[in-house]
Amino acid sequence: MNLSEDVLKGIETLSDEKLINDSVFKHIIDTCFLVILKKKTESDLFDNKAVSSVDTIALKQTYSAFIVFILESMKINYDQSSISDLLEEHKLSSSRIDFISNYFKEYRVAIRKHLSVTNFHFPHIIDVNWRLDLFMKSNAVEKLNTPVYLINLTTEQEENVKGKVQFAATLDQLQDLVFKLRDAQKQIERSSIKS
Repeated sequence: MNLSEDVLKGIETLSDEKLINDSVFKHIIDTCFLVILKKKTESDLFDNKAVSSVDTIALKQTYSAFIVFILESMKINYDQSSISDLLEEHKLSSSRIDFISNYFKEYRVAIRKHLSVTNFHFPHIIDVNWRLDLFMKSNAVEKLNTPVYLINLTTEQEENVKGKVQFAATLDQLQDLVFKLRDAQKQIERSSIKS
C-alpha cells in the first residue's frame, strides 16, 4: 500500500500512548469508522472531553491519516494480517492493533459497500452471448428480411455482483459499435505509449 509520509506519521502518532491515551485512541478509531459510514461527523471527534488534553494539530493529523489508511485498505481490499503487519511496523501495541482489527472485521463489508456506491468503477464485461434473428415481415410492410443481432453481456462489479446488459442491433449498428471500440482501443494504446 502506498501511503504518504504524512499518513505514516499520523499512524505512528497513534502508537504514542503518552500523547494519545487509550480512551482518546478508542474515540479516534470509532469516530473514523463512523464518519466514513456517515453515522458521525468530524465535529464529533472534538466532542469527547478526553480529547481536550490532546494537541489539536496532532489530533487532526492522526484523524485524517487514519481515515486515509482505512479508505486505502478498503479500496485495495487489504486482509486482516496485512493490516496488522503494517500497524505493527509503525509501532502500535498489540492491544491497539487488536482493537483496530476488530473494527475492520466489524465494518469491512459496510465500508466496501459504501465505497462501491460512491466510486467510479464501471462493470467489467465477463461474457458475451449473441444470436441472429431475421425479421421477415411486419404489420406495416409485407417483406422486411432484416437481420437483427441480440447481444447479451454478462458484467461483474465489485464483490462479484453479476449483472446483465441486453440490446438489439442491426448489422450497421453493430459494425459502428465495433469501429468505436477499435478506435477507443487505439486511443488507449497511444496514450500508454506516450506515458
